[in-house]
Amino acid sequence: MIDSADNVTHMLPVTGPMRLNFHTDEPDAARVFVADLNQDLLGDWIVTLSWDGKPQVRGGGRVTVVDDQEAGFKMIQKIAQKKEKSGYRLV
Repeated sequence: MIDSADNVTHMLPVTGPMRLNFHTDEPDAARVFVADLNQDLLGDWIVTLSWDGKPQVRGGGRVTVVDDQEAGFKMIQKIAQKKEKSGYRLV
């Protein structure tokens, strides 16, 4: 919660989606992919990727530190384009 009396804490400007959820419609092996942009406690912007899917493949994840919020949005947009080309659907 943002305290209006607090002169240090400010609302973050949100200019696009902070989290994208994708999945495939394969009947026997649906896959899920999540791309999340947020700021950690030190103020660094991070992109967190998570995936899970086919029974024979384990899920996983990756965390990438980006320069700023805009760089994170650009990274998520590129990921979204690649996933949609690969047959994933935005949920």
